[in-house]
Amino acid sequence: MQVSAERYLTYEQAAALLCMSTGGLRNRMCRGEPMPPSVKIGRRRLFPESELHKWLAEQGGLLAQGE
Repeated sequence: MQVSAERYLTYEQAAALLCMSTGGLRNRMCRGEPMPPSVKIGRRRLFPESELHKWLAEQGGLLAQGE
């Protein structure tokens, strides 16, 4: 069995990276708009960090690192 060291982000953390409010992120998810991949673990929806960054790159989004 292989254990993944993947980091998972909460709605709050993902929203901050996407420069949007948590409510806006939840609304877009509910409406079925294009959003980064996520997984449901228990009652929580989490976003794999590597997948979120890959999705941003595919969308042409710019991620400001260290600014």
